[in-house]
Amino acid sequence: MAIGINTPYGALNALRVASADATKASERISSGLRVNRASDDPAGLSVATSLATEIGGYTQVKSNLTLAITKVEQVGDSLSSISTILSSMKALALASISASSDSDRATYQTAFSSYMDDIDTLASATTIAGSSVLDDASASVTFQVGVETTDTKTLTFFDSTSSGLSISGLDISNATDAATAYADLDTAIDTTTTRIATVGAYESALGYLSDFADTMVLNLTAGYDSIMSADLAAEATNLAAAEIRESSATAIVAQSNSLSKELVDFLLQSVVD
Repeated sequence: MAIGINTPYGALNALRVASADATKASERISSGLRVNRASDDPAGLSVATSLATEIGGYTQVKSNLTLAITKVEQVGDSLSSISTILSSMKALALASISASSDSDRATYQTAFSSYMDDIDTLASATTIAGSSVLDDASASVTFQVGVETTDTKTLTFFDSTSSGLSISGLDISNATDAATAYADLDTAIDTTTTRIATVGAYESALGYLSDFADTMVLNLTAGYDSIMSADLAAEATNLAAAEIRESSATAIVAQSNSLSKELVDFLLQSVVD
């Protein structure tokens, strides 16, 4: 009768699979990723890569909009300052109307002219992307507000210099001219108030777009994480199970090796005897 020495191929294969599973689970726990290489999930990695690109795009859009909102807020602040200056000029005009001497009116006129210069300086200094937006009636700025090249928004601004507000020729050096200036300044204040409201509407619109970009980043990130992120609890369970199977297979292989050695020793002893 033939006596054979059997190699435990089943146990060896089980040991190989268990070791591979343990290594994969350990790698996922260590990296926090379910997909550490393309072979782990080729289709999933392709989708995740596309999502990552979109996340990057909307993140940049969010950054663009944050800057745009800041710049538009500065325009609103400048208009508010111009409105305050106009109110001060209106108060000077009223003072000149009721002034008791030409000397007082001359003093008021000096301050009035200084305020006029301040308006022009402020309007010229208010810029977006290096271009003044309050010293030209046709001034406009275009912002990228989406991930497509066509996703843009153009905001049109205004000429809020003394000339643009139709107050550049005003004078309060006498009561008659001061009365005219008073009425014209009232109109200029109303115009500026309307423009402040328009800029506020611009800010709101950009804010809505920014919120949308935020939502898209959150949603896309959730989709990316569902593909790429490892379930640590599940992987810990997988690791424990793989280690148990690995230990069992190792024990079977060791036992088989021991039996084979005993059989060889027995056969060798029989030959010697």
